[in-house]
Amino acid sequence: MSNFSLVQFMSEGGFGMYPVLVIGFATLGASARYASSPARSRLPFIAALAGTTLISMFLGIWTNVGAVMSFLEDPARVPDAEISRTLFQGLKEAGRPGTLGGALLTLAAIAICVGVSRQSEAKQSST
Repeated sequence: MSNFSLVQFMSEGGFGMYPVLVIGFATLGASARYASSPARSRLPFIAALAGTTLISMFLGIWTNVGAVMSFLEDPARVPDAEISRTLFQGLKEAGRPGTLGGALLTLAAIAICVGVSRQSEAKQSST
């Protein structure tokens, strides 16, 4: 991890990283808002955003896998001796949207847990 570069990470993930980033941050923002002032009525919107984040993650991953396979099918681009190494590198890069989306969804889930806890504490103190 000492050589981690966010710019390289985003570049390796391709165009599919941008919908994941935007929708993932929207999910995280809505979850943080729920954590700061929990209202049960906000949960369906957060769930819809989380589902959209998942869909954009899968779209980004599958688009990248398709690009890797398209690249590998041409013997002029990749000699037979290099196919396995190129495939593994391509699959590593293809998974980047899943890594980004998974991290954002994990942070959003933590915020939701905080909101649920605060909401249950508020209910207990009012009864």
